Amino acid sequence: MNIIFKGSFDRDLDKIRNKDLRNALDDKISQILKAQHLNQITGIKVLRGYTRHYRIIVKSSKLTYRMGVIVRENSIWMVRFLPRKSVYRKFP
Repeated sequence: MNIIFKGSFDRDLDKIRNKDLRNALDDKISQILKAQHLNQITGIKVLRGYTRHYRIIVKSSKLTYRMGVIVRENSIWMVRFLPRKSVYRKFP
C-alpha cells in the first residue's frame, strides 16, 4: 500500500520523544507498507459513521496511541497520531 503523510501527522510525530513508541510506530508503518489488504494490518478499525476513516492502534510498553488514517483505493493517508484519549476530538 502507498502511504501519504499529511502535515498534521508530521507535527504530531515531532512531539513524540519516547523511543519505545517511535519503534512501535516504525513497526506499524512497515506492516502497513507490506500489507496488500486492510485485513493484513493489525489493530485497524473503521470509525462509526464513516466509510474511509480508520483508526490504527499503536502500543508501546506504557503508552497507547492511535493513528487516524483515511483509506482511498490503494493509498493510506496518515492524518493524525495522538494519545488514545484525545485522538477522537481531533480526527476526523
